[in-house]
Formats: sequence, C-alpha cells, structure tokens
Amino acid sequence: MVSIVRAKFGIPITDIFFDCAASVADPRSSISFFVQSSAPQSGFVPFKTQIVDLTQSPGEIFSRISSNCRYKIKRAEREGCIPVLSAAPLPADVLRFSEYFDEFARQKRLPPANRAKLAALSDAGALLLSSVAEANGQPLAMHAYVLDSRIRRARLLYSASHFRGLEDSGIRNLIGRANRLLHWHEMEQLHHQKVRDYDFGGLPLHNRDEAKNAIARFKREFGGRELIEYNGLRAGSSFGKLLLLCRRRAA
Repeated sequence: MVSIVRAKFGIPITDIFFDCAASVADPRSSISFFVQSSAPQSGFVPFKTQIVDLTQSPGEIFSRISSNCRYKIKRAEREGCIPVLSAAPLPADVLRFSEYFDEFARQKRLPPANRAKLAALSDAGALLLSSVAEANGQPLAMHAYVLDSRIRRARLLYSASHFRGLEDSGIRNLIGRANRLLHWHEMEQLHHQKVRDYDFGGLPLHNRDEAKNAIARFKREFGGRELIEYNGLRAGSSFGKLLLLCRRRAA
C-alpha cells in the first residue's frame, strides 16, 4: 500500500493506493481517497485495469505483445529513440515532467498534472518517471508511475506525448512507435528491479467512448490480464463528512 498526504485548497487529503484491508480513513486528513482497493466497500465504484505479469522472462513478456506492436518497438529502436526510466527523480525532474504534461493537457483539454501529488509521491520514494527522446534529445513521450515496493507493483499515473495538432503524419507515427518502445523499456527494466505487476492505470468499464476505447486497444497490444478493483472516498474527520455530504448533494 502507498499512502501520501497532500493538500487541495488547503484541505488535507490522503491518497491510498492498493489498500487490501478495511479501507479505514487516515485520521491525519479530512478525506481519504482510496485508489484501486482490492475489495469492494460501501460507496466504492468499480475500476477496471490491465496488468502485465513481470515475473516472466523478458522474452516471454515480449512474445505476448502483439506482432504489430513488437514491429513498432523494434523500428523505434532502429530509428535511434532513447528511452530512460528514473527510479529516484529529483525535484527538477518532477518539474520538467509536470510542464511537459501540462502542455499535453492543454491540447487535450484535460486537468494539469497534480504537482502536489507528484511531489508527495516523490518524497515517499513511490514515484517513477520515464521519457523517450529522439537521438537529438527532443522528447517524444513521458510517463509517471506510482510504485508500491512492498507489493512490487508499478501503476501508470500520467502519460503524455505532443503529437496532436501535428500535420506531419510521419512524426505522429514516430511518436506512437517511441511511446510503445517506452512502455516496453519500462517493463524490461522493472522486471530486472523485481517489480511483479505492471499496471496500465485503467481501462473503460463501458465501451461508449471511442477515444477511451482507442487507448484501451493500445494497452491491450501489450498483453496481460484485466482486473477489477475499487475506488472510493472516506471521511477522516467531521469536516470531511460534511465535505462528502456536500459532494453527494451536488452530484
């Protein structure tokens, strides 16, 4: 289990990843947010994800990737793309990632990176950052992961690449290949670091959103198994109970 405390609008919040106990709120915070709890709890909602077993040999892991994806990974290697995984990112690395992700988020009309969460994960030794670049150093894609060393699980938190809006289809395709290479490089490196589970960080529960379905198809290229877990909120104080009550009434 990974547990971090951060603040939002001055309100202390605990993020708890991979809880397997009773999902009891952290008394240090007004609200505890449980992410991918293994057991259903009252008020929690199902969350589907995809897990790749990294206890297999690299050859076995690679063989379970689709043939088209394997081709693109090998081509990205031939094209000189350089993937890097950082297990102990510095504050400057977290800032660089956040700025890169925020530009991606603006293009996609998504919320920016949660810098308080990233900083808290880094301070807890539970943050992995990775990137892939052209030979000239130009970044093509970046990822951020939550790492639970105790259960040996790495979970994708953020993924970003700046190909949207590019008119050159060749560059867009290069970025897609480089992103696949980055995922494979992470799997290979994490296997050597004795990480057991590579978690793609979510699949859509329902096939209603084509954009999400396209992302799910991308993730399924890497093989693995689907898993249902549960997300939910718990109040850690009277003020937290009031906040959750207001949230339910506003929903």
